[in-house]
Amino acid sequence: MKRKALIIFSVLIGLTLKTFAQKLEENKKDDFTNAAIKRTSWETLTSSLSETAYFRISQVNGSETFDLKLMLYKIFYIGKDAELSFKLANGEIVTLKNLEYAITCKGCGAAGYSGSAAEGIQVTYPMSSEQVEKLKANKIVKVRIDTSMGYVEDDIKDKRAEKLIKSLGLL
Repeated sequence: MKRKALIIFSVLIGLTLKTFAQKLEENKKDDFTNAAIKRTSWETLTSSLSETAYFRISQVNGSETFDLKLMLYKIFYIGKDAELSFKLANGEIVTLKNLEYAITCKGCGAAGYSGSAAEGIQVTYPMSSEQVEKLKANKIVKVRIDTSMGYVEDDIKDKRAEKLIKSLGLL
């Protein structure tokens, strides 16, 4: 009886863990523009007492973007062409440029209920196919995000780097 309960418990835990993996959250064709739209789920990029960052990968008609939500728990902005840089395990740097100016608003940096009352921002960084291939092939070890308050820099944990690689592979 104990063995049966242990097996059932193990299966339930395995299903629960699989549920929390990144997934293709949106996969549709726009009714008005006929644009093919694909987006992954929001995943944590960095998390500390001073900042929280989430990411997702979007693809519209074959063009991919790195979407970022960032909370610094203060009012700030990210300018047009501000840089988001990834340092890869092989020492190479991949730099993306923000698509348009954005300023914080309440809840804009949240990817759920947590942080929904805090100041945050959502921005989009276009990626070339060459940049996508580099990010797929090499683990990210560090990220730097340029903001109006200077840059935010953080190490990327291995499991989060793997999620980024898997998210890129979903599209």
